[in-house]
Amino acid sequence: MFTIYSLFSFVFFCAVFFFCSTFFYFFLFFSHFRCACVSNDMLRLRVRKKKKRDDDDDVNDDVNDARKKKKEETSERRDAFFGRRRVRRDTADEKKKKNKRNATMMSWKDVVALMVLLIFFLFVFSLYAREPTKKRTSSSSSSSSSRGGGGGGGGAPKVIAIGDIHGDEDVLRRLLFATGATDKVLGEDVRWMRERNEKTILVQTGDVVDRGRDSIGSFKFIRDIRNQALMSSSSGDGEDDVDKRQVRLLVGNHELMAIQADYRFIAKEELVALGEAQMDKYGEQEKIHPDSTIGTKALQKVGLLKWKKLFAPNEAFGKEIREFGSVVTVAGEGNCKSAFAHAGVLPEHLREMKIRSEDYDNNDANKKSLDKIINEHYRNSSKGVQMSGNNWQERSQLPGWINGGDGVFWTREPPDASEINGGCDKIKEIVEMLGVKRMVIGHTVQWQGMNSICGGKLVLIDSGMSYAYGGSRREAFVCEGVNGVPMAVDVHGKIRRI
Repeated sequence: MFTIYSLFSFVFFCAVFFFCSTFFYFFLFFSHFRCACVSNDMLRLRVRKKKKRDDDDDVNDDVNDARKKKKEETSERRDAFFGRRRVRRDTADEKKKKNKRNATMMSWKDVVALMVLLIFFLFVFSLYAREPTKKRTSSSSSSSSSRGGGGGGGGAPKVIAIGDIHGDEDVLRRLLFATGATDKVLGEDVRWMRERNEKTILVQTGDVVDRGRDSIGSFKFIRDIRNQALMSSSSGDGEDDVDKRQVRLLVGNHELMAIQADYRFIAKEELVALGEAQMDKYGEQEKIHPDSTIGTKALQKVGLLKWKKLFAPNEAFGKEIREFGSVVTVAGEGNCKSAFAHAGVLPEHLREMKIRSEDYDNNDANKKSLDKIINEHYRNSSKGVQMSGNNWQERSQLPGWINGGDGVFWTREPPDASEINGGCDKIKEIVEMLGVKRMVIGHTVQWQGMNSICGGKLVLIDSGMSYAYGGSRREAFVCEGVNGVPMAVDVHGKIRRI
């Protein structure tokens, strides 16, 4: 795909190549001309020496008379000798003149070389000129809109999806800005860009928490952006449909662990920070020495109590996951219409939920769509659930399709799908059932970056963007327009096709 950058690269390459070629032929011409000048100078010097020698001979008349007399005596022999020699010298002079003319002119080899270069440039240019103008324009416009330069309220519908954050608030802020969702990166007053995002849907596919040291900050930030979008799009009448919001937050297995009191993957730095904030609140921080082992463990325990309270059933974070969380959501139009999930939804999950084909209709506004039915099953199952993390009988309150190792939040089967093992057939089946072009999931890290399998029916967007995983591939999923294609946009706004 050609972009404005490829055009600049092509022009720069041509300019450099033309400069080098011109310099080479100028040097070659100058070298030949210099050689010709040196030959002429040597010839003039030889003539001067001969003339000087003849003048010296004329000074001594006696010597000249003797030489003339001697020459007359041997004139026949010398004439015959110098006659043959003179013929050979004339032939040599003619060759020198011919070489001199050739030195100031390009040879046929030089002409062929120039023709080859010209044909090469025309061929490369024809490759670029052959690309449709519409394609180049759409690529340039998507680049500018992703950086915040376009995509106004009257623009094309746009879908943005961000994968597993894992406690890295910085990368979350940078991706939202790079995709044009927010007005800046840093600060407490980061704003959802309502004017240019009236037709934008932002999806976060779960796993905001755990592993990184800013889980609570990341979760709070994405909820604040969601609330801003909710306020700007609400008209004040009608019921709020969670599954139709502009910013949609899916539940990941680590959010599920948060409401199950499973603390194995919480970063110790975050627990200490939560403990310090809690102790400062009650003025108890100075009583614990921060460098002592006992003090650090005590702060972690206090932080753990704070964490558990934040995700309790009656708290804001806990309600977000239980009552408003989603398993799958559908967003986009035309070729961008996609289903987003955390680990992936498979046909066997629907059978376990006992969802029949007559229970839903994705095209009838009077009936519930399949994604809405799945989400309602989850919310009805998880509402009010709080586990101790140690009691497996309590843990079994959630059905297997939620809490099981092969459930919708834990399965690793979709990323391993292929035509050989039959996994792609399942992906194609669920994609058809959801009425979309593809399914987009996170959960399983793709160290090479976002990619697609099963003929583009499954897109894997967990690029390990969190610093907890090294953060080498910090990308977001973007698909814009009715005829758009899935693109990966990094924190610098650089775009590549998935």
